[in-house]
Amino acid sequence: MIEITEDAMKTLGGPNQILGEWIAYMRFLQGYCKEHKLKKPVVAEIGTQNGRQKTHYEKFLGAHHIGIDVSDKWAKPDIVGNSHDPNTVGKLKNILGGKPINFLFIDGGHTYADAMADYLTYGPLTNDVIAFHDIRHEKDIGQLWSDLQVAEKDNPNLTFLSVGGWGNGWCELGIGIIVKK
Repeated sequence: MIEITEDAMKTLGGPNQILGEWIAYMRFLQGYCKEHKLKKPVVAEIGTQNGRQKTHYEKFLGAHHIGIDVSDKWAKPDIVGNSHDPNTVGKLKNILGGKPINFLFIDGGHTYADAMADYLTYGPLTNDVIAFHDIRHEKDIGQLWSDLQVAEKDNPNLTFLSVGGWGNGWCELGIGIIVKK
């Protein structure tokens, strides 16, 4: 696997996320792949915006990336549609062909209801890691992150972690990570 460094990320166009937290998250996933011997993990990303993360998943993890976005205005996601629409879920299941998602990254609608719906819809399709972006930046996502930790505190099959970093001195967005056992 390619070493994840700031320069390597910037060469690929840089992420749409804060660089420090994105590097920490990608290093976590890379270590997870190594530990669990995942050779070509399947990544589903809800909310792709400009699509820059796709290259990172492919180059650093050797992943098969499936992007879902409500619009193709900024990038060309694999599936254009509302993540809550049954047709969108059906398209994803068709692409998956019965395989599970290994890594789910939720960064679509930034409301409690939207993120929870994505978690409830796509979480059961995910075997390994579910991540939420903006757990420190968006009040609703932070509340959902807290609520999930309380609701699942006695579940031995889930581990909650988080990474964060300050972007140009203005803000920490935060990535919440749920590892499924």
